[in-house]
Amino acid sequence: MAESTQNVEESLVEESLYVSPIAKPRLGGKSLLRSLKLVKRAISVEKLAKMNNTEGKGYSDLALTRLVKRGVQDVTKSLRKGTTGIVLIACDVHPVDVVAHLPILCEELSVSYAYVTSKKILSDVCHSKRPTCVVLIVKPFNDFAKRISKLSDADLSKLDYSELYNKVDVNIRKHHPFL
Repeated sequence: MAESTQNVEESLVEESLYVSPIAKPRLGGKSLLRSLKLVKRAISVEKLAKMNNTEGKGYSDLALTRLVKRGVQDVTKSLRKGTTGIVLIACDVHPVDVVAHLPILCEELSVSYAYVTSKKILSDVCHSKRPTCVVLIVKPFNDFAKRISKLSDADLSKLDYSELYNKVDVNIRKHHPFL
């Protein structure tokens, strides 16, 4: 796990050759690391919920199995259906037309969005073999901690991402000129 964190931090230092002209606001430094940590935590909760559903043991919650939406089509569909959360878009998407509609859609729905350095970083954090252009992290529910506690007896501080979500959301909104 330390190796993957080190690889992500090394790849954060490497700037991509192509940066989209609409890539504002871009996350960097500590805010970028926090947002990637948020994605990792949401994916870990999602995996735990999926394991409980497939094994058929104990509590199963379908809402916890779809906390992270990956890809342009899935994120666009979720936003149009009214899902709120934080949208992370890769800066090096070419052609820009693939993701050009997402900032406008997010602004209309007052959903926080920001750009990260590359598609490779998003795909590494999402444990995907293919490059991922866009990721939507769903806003935690009001009874999120209670739902997680029903899933597992594991340490809740590592699974509950509500506080981290709020920190990332406030940081994005503070530095965002349009929200």
